[in-house]
Amino acid sequence: MNIYDLSSLKLLSDEPDSDDDLQLWYQQTDVCGFLSSDESDEYVLLYASLPHVFLHAIFLPGSHAQQDNFENLIHWSGNPFSSWSVSCSSEDVTIENPLSSFGDKSLTHGEQIIFARSFDGVNGSETYYEINQKIAHSLGIHYVAERKSWCKLDSHGEIDEAVKIVKVDEDKKEVGTFICAKRYILGEYAGIESHKLFRMFDFTRYKTGCFNGWGSGRESIEINKNNIFGSLNIVRGVGSYSRGFQILDIAIPKNKIISNIWGNSEEEKEYCSYIAQDWKNNVIKELSCNPSCLANYFTESDLPFEITPAFFKPEVLLKYKTDRDKYTLNSRSVYCRGAWELRTFDVNSAGQVHTYLIYLSHLPYEEQLHWKQYNEPPKAPISKRAMENDIEGKWSSDYDALLSLKYKLEKLNTEGVPWWKLRDKNAPDKVHYPYTSSRDEWAEEILNLDQLIIEGLEEKWLRRKAKDLNLNPDARLRALKLIEVILVGVGFEADHAREIMAPFHVVHNARSILKGHTLGQESEELRKNAIAEYGNYKNHYEKICADCDESIEIITNALSDISS
Repeated sequence: MNIYDLSSLKLLSDEPDSDDDLQLWYQQTDVCGFLSSDESDEYVLLYASLPHVFLHAIFLPGSHAQQDNFENLIHWSGNPFSSWSVSCSSEDVTIENPLSSFGDKSLTHGEQIIFARSFDGVNGSETYYEINQKIAHSLGIHYVAERKSWCKLDSHGEIDEAVKIVKVDEDKKEVGTFICAKRYILGEYAGIESHKLFRMFDFTRYKTGCFNGWGSGRESIEINKNNIFGSLNIVRGVGSYSRGFQILDIAIPKNKIISNIWGNSEEEKEYCSYIAQDWKNNVIKELSCNPSCLANYFTESDLPFEITPAFFKPEVLLKYKTDRDKYTLNSRSVYCRGAWELRTFDVNSAGQVHTYLIYLSHLPYEEQLHWKQYNEPPKAPISKRAMENDIEGKWSSDYDALLSLKYKLEKLNTEGVPWWKLRDKNAPDKVHYPYTSSRDEWAEEILNLDQLIIEGLEEKWLRRKAKDLNLNPDARLRALKLIEVILVGVGFEADHAREIMAPFHVVHNARSILKGHTLGQESEELRKNAIAEYGNYKNHYEKICADCDESIEIITNALSDISS
């Protein structure tokens, strides 16, 4: 089923205009071709309700989908509105199977895939759809309303629309619905349960507004080809109707499912080679990250160590900053939702990102290629922090201003101080050092830092506290100036209070200059000064974070006695 081209489905449901085309349409020569067309497509049709078109699929155990049972299966009678229900007699009450009234006993051994439901108490009586929870839970799919799909994450962390609801509109009016599923996803369930896909169909064709019954003169034609079975009845000059079923084998073999789960896929994983610093052999050369080409400390071998470092331009990290829904960039690791993790990286004194070959090998090949394009020879050794943490197995003695600042702010939020709160639980994860020479990255990180610190200040509480201390603050003062007034009120010299608050003004003013309006002379001066004084954006940002970190500690101690 091509969900982006509905022309074949529209041909089934749209009545032709001319009489000649209408008579040809009554022959239903296109039905079997349509049913067979999605056998190898990405999506397979599970349900369709359109003018002149009805199709509904269930799972049926392979043992009940045999040819000797076809005469019974042809008597199917069901739809997705058949659900679990309570059956009550004068003597007993039981839970009724959704397929118990589908016309043939063997169908009760099947599984309803799609359930159609409605509830007058919510959203009128609009029909909505559910998936059999056993299937949904087993396949790990979840309904995402804005996509009108049941989704899961693929091996690259992308949202994969596994089962999709499509509303068919004509002249801005809804005329029908169809639901389709990705074959390879639904095929896993079919393979595990040894099921076949049993698709019931009913195509009834006539000219709308001119139908007064079928009459008695019918030409009946048996349908038996391409695993499609049923009958077609044609009444000349009136219309036609076909009814039957199709059996599709979409099951993925169990051995392939097992290999996929255990990571032993028949497709051998590819690995990239990187320019790396081979410590063991004291050489810088291109080395494969294939684990079979590496050795650990305890193996006698000439092979490079698994923790052989490779070095990269800092731009390698920008990708992970621009899609925070998909990636989580931590101070020393990268996580792709539901897919992969780079366990460790760091940045050396030359501004190069570095990690180890063994951790690169854990990435999907496509992600390895992303890193390869930024690979370069080392300009400096790995960072002191990486050497202490990763090689010597010690806690790092390095002070990280941003990590320290984040820790203090998260502690304030946890303790519930009245003068600052975390507005967005994800805000700390958005703040990182600007690693590259990109002014845009630098400006974005200034914005993120300002949103984390300044926007967390509780201006109403600060104003009230200043009044409680009889400091009579000017009504025009904002949060930063109110803290300065309070610091003076609790005993700080005015110059000292102003000095304590200066780092936050630096952040807030930089945000206004870089992100608040069109870049101009002021922003260019700020950029030049940052580079001239600190050498690069990271050093400038690190100094700001260190100053803010120191000031936050002073403010926290100063306000602790009056925070009530």
